Amino acid sequence: MTEQLTMAPPPLSRGIRIHSTPQGPAPIAIRQAWIGLTLPLLETAPSSPQTMIVETEFRNPANRLDALKQRLGFKRPTATWRAYTVQAATALRLLESHSPDAARWWRQHTPWLSEPDQVLAFDADCCELVFAERVPANEP
Repeated sequence: MTEQLTMAPPPLSRGIRIHSTPQGPAPIAIRQAWIGLTLPLLETAPSSPQTMIVETEFRNPANRLDALKQRLGFKRPTATWRAYTVQAATALRLLESHSPDAARWWRQHTPWLSEPDQVLAFDADCCELVFAERVPANEP
């Protein structure tokens, strides 16, 4: 008698598919460039949107004025969103193939987002959770 080995189907990866313009401080045309992309969720992120406080204004830590404001205790404008989180470097890499101009804008205006520990939050209203065999991979 021979045994048949059955292979389990590959595990499904989790991601978000952007279907409408995300909220945020970037110009509208830059935010619209995300539409149509599927981004992998952080491995540690839950499969449902989380309520979080997000910054609604960019501050560059390398900018002297922004650094001074931070040292003096100036509060950054924030909002409360229900959102999914993705690794920023991975999101920018995927945006590069979809809209090089938008990716360039992000790299010029938010260079710190290329660091591996940085995340981007996408409001739950602009995207849907997807499970697929081939969601793009996060950066190592």
